[in-house]
Amino acid sequence: MKFFVRTYGCQMNVADSNEMGRHLKDRGLALTENPDEASIMLVNTCTVRHHAEERAFSEIGRLKKWKAQVPGRKIVLTGCAAERTKQHIEDRFPYIDLVVGAKSIVEFPSMVEELINRRATDDELDYAVPASGDTISSFVTIMRGCNYSCTYCIVPSVRGREIYQPIDTILGEVRDRVREGVREITLLGQTVNSYHDSSRNGGNRGRDTDFSDLLEAVAAVDGIQRIRFMSPHPYYMTSRVIESMARVQQVCESLHLPVQSGSTSMLKKMARNYSRDEYIRLIERLRTAMPEMTISTDIIVGFPGETEADFQQTLSLIEEAQFDWGFIFKYSQRDGTPAADLPCFPTELIEERHQECLAVSDRIALRKRSNLAGSLQEILVEDDSFGRNRGNYKVHITGNVRPGETVMARITDAERPTLEGSVE
Repeated sequence: MKFFVRTYGCQMNVADSNEMGRHLKDRGLALTENPDEASIMLVNTCTVRHHAEERAFSEIGRLKKWKAQVPGRKIVLTGCAAERTKQHIEDRFPYIDLVVGAKSIVEFPSMVEELINRRATDDELDYAVPASGDTISSFVTIMRGCNYSCTYCIVPSVRGREIYQPIDTILGEVRDRVREGVREITLLGQTVNSYHDSSRNGGNRGRDTDFSDLLEAVAAVDGIQRIRFMSPHPYYMTSRVIESMARVQQVCESLHLPVQSGSTSMLKKMARNYSRDEYIRLIERLRTAMPEMTISTDIIVGFPGETEADFQQTLSLIEEAQFDWGFIFKYSQRDGTPAADLPCFPTELIEERHQECLAVSDRIALRKRSNLAGSLQEILVEDDSFGRNRGNYKVHITGNVRPGETVMARITDAERPTLEGSVE
């Protein structure tokens, strides 16, 4: 009775895989980390960028041979690419047994149940839980979808508009994770800080539970040591949210805050709903409230119409904001987005800007983490030799530690993105 999962894409996809795995766990199923032992292969796809989609399709192509090797093997395809190209997938890969799009993830239990029941009499199917990797630190999805229409982004098309989990449902899941041994919760949503819930007040939006209320409620769950969240939108990073972050001890001093461009004109073309100056002022407010905060970001280079002056504005924003690390992406044209028909830059120019942006970001990141050398850091141990500090740096630990415990470690080497630390 074994099952294997392959997840592509963002943390939302990882959380979806974990959620689907928990359903299978509830049925008494087991895990394999070896696809050769599996009878069911679940591939959770991403479509945000062309490269991620093609990687998933290449994997699916190879699975035709995997399926043919053992009678009764089944392939289940899920996620954003499954939503966007369902008909194409079914035509191109007729040997796939079940396609579950991103908008249908909540229906996964009944859809898989039907697949199980359909084959239950021939004893050919085996199932198990996907490798979730969330025994110490776990994702909890608080909302799905996105109400924004950023011109480069396919997410609203494949995940739909925002739907919010009731706060009682979220807290119930948090308590379940704590009972399983989890000590750190990461709240997930496409624009996670836009969360609101009116279920406790009869639908009166004026008295909704908002994201700051949720942070405080999660912190009140006995056993929660740390809280993170991603990805917030700058527009919803209100004073109330910042005050809660600073006040709630369990909220970690780490934030991933996508900016996408340092040019106000490009931000307007991207429909990001803030200016460069507004973003910089927000960074200043966050660091005033939480001086030890690490801030990371996403940046897109080569968006249609990006002039050399626009690009230089992005480089100068990285210098001004002093991000602790950044994820620099080359613009990927996606059918179905507002920017899909805009003329693209030559690949060579996009690559040149990508490398220049990476160099600036990496230089600042090295300097900032080098400041941690010699410092004493609180580390939540995630496995036998690795953990993370509150600033979300991964630390390789020397010393006798156990998963789930919190230790103090002296940082001995900060040259590489994964720090080295020794337990004291």
